[in-house]
Amino acid sequence: MKNIFVSCGEVSGDIYAGAFIREALRISPSARIWGMLGDNGVKAGGIAAWSYEELKLMGLLEILPAIPRILRLKRNISREIMAVNPDAVVLIDCPDFHLMLARTLRKAGYSGKIVSLIPPTVWAWRSGRVRNLRRDFDVCLPLFSFEHEFLLSNGVNSRWKSHPLVREMEGVRVPESFRERFGHERVIALMPGSRRYDIRFHLDILLGTAEILRREGYCPVFSVAEGLSAGLADEVRGRAGSSGFAVWEESGRELMLGAEAVAGVSGTVSVEAMLLRRFMVVIYNMRRLNYAILKRLVHVRNISIPNMLTGRQVYPELLCDEATPGNIARELAGYLSDEGVRRETDAALQEARRSMGEYDAARFWAETVSGIIGKS
Repeated sequence: MKNIFVSCGEVSGDIYAGAFIREALRISPSARIWGMLGDNGVKAGGIAAWSYEELKLMGLLEILPAIPRILRLKRNISREIMAVNPDAVVLIDCPDFHLMLARTLRKAGYSGKIVSLIPPTVWAWRSGRVRNLRRDFDVCLPLFSFEHEFLLSNGVNSRWKSHPLVREMEGVRVPESFRERFGHERVIALMPGSRRYDIRFHLDILLGTAEILRREGYCPVFSVAEGLSAGLADEVRGRAGSSGFAVWEESGRELMLGAEAVAGVSGTVSVEAMLLRRFMVVIYNMRRLNYAILKRLVHVRNISIPNMLTGRQVYPELLCDEATPGNIARELAGYLSDEGVRRETDAALQEARRSMGEYDAARFWAETVSGIIGKS
């Protein structure tokens, strides 16, 4: 590998970019890796020609006025890639932008390798984008085995060995600071999310849940997610603290490991809870109209990855009107008070954990990109 362009557009993508770049430079220390990156990518040895903040947009009202700027960004990036002609272009997540960029590059005559690292969730919705993946990308590197199998069955060149969280979570331990604060308390971790939408639509629900849990003798602890803006962090800290609930501002993973169970907003946190073998009640609240539209567009029965991996509801999923404090507390009690349910759930979590693979995912990504470059 001599020259690689890498692009990401959000915090999670930048984490994956950093992991990929680190391993790629171990294989080829003299390689030049550059592109649209964040702090993780730069610390790993990449060169940020653009900041990933350029694509950090949330919500329709933010996206619409930004369209002209995004199109200019796409033109500028594609021109630079065509001028440099790197050996490979690695596009991480952000499918709407990156599928458009890949198409532009192919139309402009770029003949190098294009890799989709964390391809779009065509198995869940907008399956027509499979055509883009077949046409414009040399290889896709998904996160999960079921994604890999879906892509293969649809003619996409997909390769998979494991999920990156498998290695990341191996070193998680309950810190001494947690033991000192909570001692022998029966802690329940409450995870209100890491985005403005999450906090807006879920914090009140979790505060109500905490009230019930406290009455039942548990110690509810609110996580202030890493990456939360200062204003949102203050809101979680202030509202939970003013109600007399504990707040945890260190690693959310450590909080979950130290807890007996978890309740929180659907997302990567459910995969982390699964790898830590912690039961979780998954919630997601949204406007009824949005939910009705999504139900027509999305072709999956479950919203949490652990349930997709096992094909059953290991984690209760409470959506919209079902996501109430009473329902959340009831699901937690059903797990915590029944040893048989706990054994069955723990066995299912172990099954789901095995389906995540064992190999170092970032190393596999770098080896794959190096291999396809070598064949060109």
